[in-house]
Amino acid sequence: MSDSTGPWEPSARVAALLFTDFDGGTAGPDDVIADALDGGYRERSEGLHNVLRDPGEDPVGRFLACVALTRWADPAGYEEVVRSAGAPAAVAWRGASCDRLHGQDDSFGVLADAVGDSADMVEERGTAAERLRAADASLSVADRVQFDRHISSLMRQDVVASCLATMRTAVDRGIARLGGERVPHDLGLQLALMTAAAHSVDDGWSRNTAHRLVEAKPGERALRELSDVMPDLRET
Repeated sequence: MSDSTGPWEPSARVAALLFTDFDGGTAGPDDVIADALDGGYRERSEGLHNVLRDPGEDPVGRFLACVALTRWADPAGYEEVVRSAGAPAAVAWRGASCDRLHGQDDSFGVLADAVGDSADMVEERGTAAERLRAADASLSVADRVQFDRHISSLMRQDVVASCLATMRTAVDRGIARLGGERVPHDLGLQLALMTAAAHSVDDGWSRNTAHRLVEAKPGERALRELSDVMPDLRET
């Protein structure tokens, strides 16, 4: 998980839930979240539900709670992802995580990783449908917020097959943005990763869209991703 901007200290309850391992030692949230997958999530989930629901809690703490619950395939985590995607500019925790290269907000990218990786927990939790709804909501804003390569976490076969209509709409809007405004992040890469992933589900749409994306000059990173899947694009 990327470091948040500026100095930050967790509240006491967030520290206990996400900065303390299951032996009582100090740990980082990534390690705690991973260790909890074996069942430890059960003893931390209720406390994180309370953090997530508390508007008085620090936004970074609420964001970390959402990441943990989402990674554990918890319905509350997925619900928060859907809610946040509904109004991404208004989310209190925007900026809670920033990419190291440009210092830009990548909080939705971190959540995309959590949604995608939670595939290994949905059978145990009975939340496969909730995961797909969270993935669909995330993809619906892929033309508006930064995901960068995190978008690949959502490009699993089940998600692509279920969310293809949403992906098409987001990619179409994104191509229009590339042609009409300066976008501060690498939108072209995100669109290319989505377009390339759709290749195995809808080859015709993927190829047609890839050509339209190339015409919009999406950048070198995007072109490499497209040509890896559709080598003939190099000849156009």
